[in-house]
Amino acid sequence: MSYNLHSCISDEFNGFDEGQVFRLDSGHVFQQSVHHYHYHYAYRPRVRVFQQGSNLVIEVEGVPGAVPVREVSCVEEGVIVSDFKGYEGQSLFQFENGHVWGQVEYKYSYQYAYRPNAIVIDGINGLELHVEGMDETVRVRRLR
Repeated sequence: MSYNLHSCISDEFNGFDEGQVFRLDSGHVFQQSVHHYHYHYAYRPRVRVFQQGSNLVIEVEGVPGAVPVREVSCVEEGVIVSDFKGYEGQSLFQFENGHVWGQVEYKYSYQYAYRPNAIVIDGINGLELHVEGMDETVRVRRLR
């Protein structure tokens, strides 16, 4: 199977880090599958996703090398309707459609945002919430 996708990251790119989520203009969502850290800021950089040996990898414009990724499913996307204050251990996240997701792992990371865009993916570690502007995800489960 040959895979060769050209697109752009839909928002800011802050480099590579374990579990990083990359949402592309093409509608595809990928998650970094190995630990590799490299900071590089770019707004909506061009990317190429392709097969390299047995791995699917992503190459980002302006960043040397390619990093293994896995294509993941988007379970839900939308806007968190309240003030977002990051991950606080047992946080609840309500989307515009009324669905509520609860944080199921302890992780603390503060970042304030008013009504940020967010997606829930079926990722490497199960269901994970990725909030626009946050570098890391948090595992969640749907409460209602």
